[in-house]
Amino acid sequence: MRLLLVIAFMWMTTGVIAQDYVLNISSGNIPNNGSGELSITLDNNGGELQGWSYGACNDTAFLTCTGVADGSTTATVKNGSAADFNQVSVFDEGFTAGVVICFTGCATLTTGTGYELNVATYGCTAEGSTSVSFCDTLGSPAVATVVVVDGASIVPVQNSGDVECIGVPDPEYAYGAGNASAGYNPADGNASASVDITIAETDNSGLGAPFPNDTQGFSMGLGNSSEVVATAVNLSLPFDADFGETSIYPEGWTAGVVYSFTGGVVLAFPSATTVITVDYETGGSMAGNEVGATASLTWDDGLGSPAVANVVVVGGASLTAAQSNGSISLNPVVTSDWIRGDANSDSVVNIGDVIWMISELFTGGASSSCSISGDANDDGTYDLGDPSYVIQYRFIGGPMPVAPFPGCGQVDGQTPEDCEGSSCSG
Repeated sequence: MRLLLVIAFMWMTTGVIAQDYVLNISSGNIPNNGSGELSITLDNNGGELQGWSYGACNDTAFLTCTGVADGSTTATVKNGSAADFNQVSVFDEGFTAGVVICFTGCATLTTGTGYELNVATYGCTAEGSTSVSFCDTLGSPAVATVVVVDGASIVPVQNSGDVECIGVPDPEYAYGAGNASAGYNPADGNASASVDITIAETDNSGLGAPFPNDTQGFSMGLGNSSEVVATAVNLSLPFDADFGETSIYPEGWTAGVVYSFTGGVVLAFPSATTVITVDYETGGSMAGNEVGATASLTWDDGLGSPAVANVVVVGGASLTAAQSNGSISLNPVVTSDWIRGDANSDSVVNIGDVIWMISELFTGGASSSCSISGDANDDGTYDLGDPSYVIQYRFIGGPMPVAPFPGCGQVDGQTPEDCEGSSCSG
């Protein structure tokens, strides 16, 4: 009997409004036909609390309360353990909570802010704006919204939470054109590069949307500036599509892909995935250009006749893809012809080069006008092995130097920039 009297006394409402005690309901967005959580917190700027009770009401035209869990404060409020009394009741239109921390007064909730009392789960039933507010109408008998200090029930300040029930977005995709670079000799202006084309789906699962989604096909159009032209558009899929048509124009290219006419093959893009690789060439457009340029790659819905749109097909519907443009950086690389082993740049490889190499390497002699030519044995270094190699070639039947030899030339991957004074530059 004494216990019941204590509980009844604690829940009596005195009608006093105390600014020192503030109950808050968080705000947030919840996807329509999905669920989300709101937190109920308490700011205690007054005395030590022995307990609390409250009701939280929602408009069932938009929200349904589906569950309530203890907040971090409630779960440990009695000196690190659960309260002596903790009762929650859930209704479609809201929930009620009542807490007595310790029947014997062994623990209280001291001053502080942001105490988490409960976390409530709601389901949205219609799109629109609504709110969740504290109330004194839920339950039978109805539960009052109060805090208890020194055995007295005090009505706290009460702040509602705003909720936006948002519609689930359609799947969203992004097309990406990669970036590449290529070097060219201004003498002929030729260069080539390959660029990867990717598709990625935006993860909207946090808004209640399914992710990832299966696609059935896509179409693309990517334009290019005049510095380059596409020479090949190569599909890069994990299967052979029933339809995969590409077209190349001076100003760009298009592609249309249907994985399966019967719908039996689908493809998801949870992360950026390469679906096409495009080869580009300058076709001599950079001849005489010693500065360089950047060729732009820009998504274009106007290429082809009829024009091809940048869309992804999901469930038979065409969804316009977001687009990230790309580029190809074209850089001049001036290279010179040279002869391997011709360290003294006199157009022949003989004993004179041996003497030059030894002098340069060991006695402080003059430096070669084309340092790479001193690498007679093609081991990537210029050292004692190179004059030894020339001696063996010239005098004891050793192997001849590899290209460029015996005439002037160049080697892929070896593009010296200091050989303008070599015997090949005259």
